[in-house]
Amino acid sequence: MVVGLGIDIVEIDRIKHAMGNPRFLERILTSAEREYCKTAQQVAGRWAAKEAVAKAVGLHLTWHDVEILPNEMGEPIAKVASRHFDPSRLRLKVSISHERKSAVAVAILERLVIHAPERLI
Repeated sequence: MVVGLGIDIVEIDRIKHAMGNPRFLERILTSAEREYCKTAQQVAGRWAAKEAVAKAVGLHLTWHDVEILPNEMGEPIAKVASRHFDPSRLRLKVSISHERKSAVAVAILERLVIHAPERLI
């Protein structure tokens, strides 16, 4: 069951300009994300995805509370490190897209519905 939705868009040039500050990447990306992201386009995608996740989850999250890395198929996987987020009951789906000037991301938060086994009479 969908319980949250978030979307964000960011201009890639804005992120490219911010990357001129050496502390910018350390502030918004985890160490694993910094190893993966080599271009302003990739960083902008992570920025948008983290914002979308925070909106979908509805919690105040820091940049390092959310980590977006690709799985073996290249699909972005979001991990949330917050005591208020229960990954055994909640699942996040994230999609990131880029255009020449913009990066956009959408996050969907699903609550896992666990059905009790039917009682046999």
